[in-house]
Amino acid sequence: MTKQEKALWAAVMVLSAGLLFMGSWMVFSGALSREGLSREEGSGSSAVAMVQEQAITEEAWSRELKRRYGSEVLLTMMNRQVAALEAEQANITVAPEEIEQELDRMAQSYGSRERFLEAMAQLGLSEEVLKEETEYRLLLEKIATADVKVSSSEIDQYLEDHPDQFVPKKQLDLSLIKVEEEPLANELLDRLEDGEDFAALAAEHSIDEYTREDGGRLGLIEEDDPFQPQELMETVLELSSGDIAGPIALEDGFGIVYVKRILVPAAPDPKLTRETVRRQLALERSESLSQLEQRLRSKYEARMLAGASPAPFRQP
Repeated sequence: MTKQEKALWAAVMVLSAGLLFMGSWMVFSGALSREGLSREEGSGSSAVAMVQEQAITEEAWSRELKRRYGSEVLLTMMNRQVAALEAEQANITVAPEEIEQELDRMAQSYGSRERFLEAMAQLGLSEEVLKEETEYRLLLEKIATADVKVSSSEIDQYLEDHPDQFVPKKQLDLSLIKVEEEPLANELLDRLEDGEDFAALAAEHSIDEYTREDGGRLGLIEEDDPFQPQELMETVLELSSGDIAGPIALEDGFGIVYVKRILVPAAPDPKLTRETVRRQLALERSESLSQLEQRLRSKYEARMLAGASPAPFRQP
């Protein structure tokens, strides 16, 4: 999987899974309106959370989730149902082994299925959700490209024109402590050399709000990741697994980096690579998957009924 494909896939997966699961945290965010709060006593609906002596009821929770995300979730359900109808009519199926093969293909640049699942877990995606979303995407792609043919010579030409696209990238499992002043960075380096825990020092001293709560962990970073500071990447590419280095002058402070491990993926399976190219070329010649979903909703007369759209937000 290329870096661009990986980023797009992760974004789509997060958005799709989020429509079904992200609403639950809103219960505890303080964004529920006053009408969603009721005393535990006398409530006609069971409580799902408590705020001091006040209960947030299951009914209020469901109502708020429906108001905020109802139309999006309903649209997702409609899309899946019309896709299933079209697949049944066209005798198109996705076999379990195809899902496994697709997950293997996506995991190629991570070096193993285990590392791929670990990276997806960092995005909040379980293996079960990955399989469900993969099955649906494969089904849509099969419907979209049912009448599209791609020759072996076209695949050969694409591989010749894009020699670097399927070259696996080295990945580094990194953690970072970022501080404002260089003297503090040097002090923390001394403490690390004395055996203090990197994650504990990151949680206590790092000013990086995105990694501090997770002990400074950046996770798996590709060797040419354009979203990481150049100064940081130049340093870590000279390090080995287990090394700690710093201070690194960054745009907004000074960094100390820890390289937990370095992963070098194996060469990609040629068969999977050719299948990836075939699908990519076929999809380029077909309508987009979102256009396909829209067309299928029209074909099977899928529509939202009155009351399905979310109500306007009202301040408590």
